[in-house]
Amino acid sequence: MADNEQPTEDQETEQQEAELKEKISSYEKLLDRLKKERQNVIKEISDDYRNARRYVRSHPEEGVLLSFVGGIALGILIGKLTK
Repeated sequence: MADNEQPTEDQETEQQEAELKEKISSYEKLLDRLKKERQNVIKEISDDYRNARRYVRSHPEEGVLLSFVGGIALGILIGKLTK
């Protein structure tokens, strides 16, 4: 009767294996989801980069002006931080 109340070593091993398989399965699902997200982010960044290049090529004056203003702002910011 005492044997029926406590799980045997085989039962414990099977339970541990089942838990391990469940953890591996959930880990693999998470990895697949992260790979899909990575692909989506790469695609979005590539599209944004392509759109930005097209815009600058069609509006070169605005691109140069924005770069100039950004450089001045960055210079002022770095100058104030180094004082």
